[in-house]
Amino acid sequence: MGTLQHSAVDWAYHAQRSVKASLGTKRGTFWPRGRTLGGSGAINAMAYLRGNRRDYDRWQALGNDGWGWSDVLEQFKKSENMNVPELLRGVRGTDEYHRTGGYLNVEQLDDADPVFEILAAAAGELGYEWLPDFNRDRHIGYGRSQYTMIGGTRCSPAKAFLSPIRERANLHVIKHTMALKLELNGQNVATGVRFQIEGYQPMSIRARKEVIVAAGSINTPQLLMLSGIGRKPELQRFGITPRVELNVGGNLQDHVAIPLFYQFHALPGEPADEPLALVDSLYEFTVRNRSAAVRFYRDIGLMAFYNTLNASDPWPDVQIMNIVIPPGDAYGKLVVANFEYTKPIADSIREAIEQTTVLHSHIIVLNPKSRGHIRLAGADPFAQPVIEANYLDHVDDLRTLVRGIRKQQELLKTAAFRAAEVELVAVNIPGCDHLPYDSDGYWECYVRYMTFTTYHPVGTAKMGPDGDVDAVVDSRLRVRGVGRLRVIDASIMPLLVSGNTNAPTMMIAEMGSDFIKQEYA
Repeated sequence: MGTLQHSAVDWAYHAQRSVKASLGTKRGTFWPRGRTLGGSGAINAMAYLRGNRRDYDRWQALGNDGWGWSDVLEQFKKSENMNVPELLRGVRGTDEYHRTGGYLNVEQLDDADPVFEILAAAAGELGYEWLPDFNRDRHIGYGRSQYTMIGGTRCSPAKAFLSPIRERANLHVIKHTMALKLELNGQNVATGVRFQIEGYQPMSIRARKEVIVAAGSINTPQLLMLSGIGRKPELQRFGITPRVELNVGGNLQDHVAIPLFYQFHALPGEPADEPLALVDSLYEFTVRNRSAAVRFYRDIGLMAFYNTLNASDPWPDVQIMNIVIPPGDAYGKLVVANFEYTKPIADSIREAIEQTTVLHSHIIVLNPKSRGHIRLAGADPFAQPVIEANYLDHVDDLRTLVRGIRKQQELLKTAAFRAAEVELVAVNIPGCDHLPYDSDGYWECYVRYMTFTTYHPVGTAKMGPDGDVDAVVDSRLRVRGVGRLRVIDASIMPLLVSGNTNAPTMMIAEMGSDFIKQEYA
């Protein structure tokens, strides 16, 4: 994941600088987005989490009929090939929550890492429930997550859904191509798409039935606005003729997060000869065992979900992802560089990595109250859109992250962490030096400086009923006021789900494909 960021397959966006968040970054929060077949699912961390029942029942309560938990669960199962037999409790490869036989392979990472055992033991000491499957009906506690993998390889959406049908006569994929605008007739019916293949002049293709926009939560609103669908003043500002006025680009939500870094002083380990170790690992993978993943910076597959306000509440407000960085690990230092922190912050984290094994705990606000916008930078389709993340615009998001830090600090009191001689890395944040360490004021400052994304932007073409003035699409994903045009991607989410957005986005695609088949059957 880290090496794919800032590469040719990454749009490499940046959110606008803010006076409230990401103060410790050089250019504002870095937002990688997949620029390849499979989209962001081809460059992400592959976590397969659905969220929970409450998330989707909330969508339905907002007026989106057919999007409640019982509806979406069947669509999640439709895609899935659950390749962890112990998680299937039914017979013949299916149960209430999982199935086999779908295109999307789902597995678990191995747990052969000493930090996994230490962290699991510490969680047990603190009384947290061990959850073998976050995709069932219990969500507070620690457990092993699931991932879209096949043995030691990524199972991206392209590998899962496109590769098996690549020879179909009704599928034609044009790569190295930029969509410039949607073509609408005088009755605001989508008739086709204007696009440009790299190195060629722009051209158009006509649609016999519908145009489907699935460009993601940044590029979908950009393309709609370039086509005259959006907020009238913004379109007119850049000389774009307004066709349909909708709140395109509004309602932007993301899982805002901060890192905590722990040093494990008692764990043995010297900096590895990484080039030699990588060659050895690649040889093992290609020649002997393709189920063995080639990785050093390790997502250990151990996640946690807390409710930081009420321990008895069944619905979490914070998620923790845990990644281990071996001593001296160059890839770990690359990932730190991808955060784009300023030199004092980055140097203090790199120094810790040079000395010991480091655990990076990624603390995530699951249901943020802050809302941002995607705006046009101009009428040029090749100009990157303006991303206003508005992280921590609502003070509750700041408070949730501080409570999440306090929850994580409880691990330091356990016998498991004390035996491993664990301590928090003292990150050098000059802007927080004036505050007493470990005070709430210090941690609020820490949060404002260290804020970054969990790569989960959603909501910029919001799904909603007729009375929702912010809705861009209806519950069958049709763009309001435009004929024969749908949006089928994460931008339609009215509210963020309580977990990674990889699986929910593919569920939305399953729903959308059913809507299309039902309409043209």
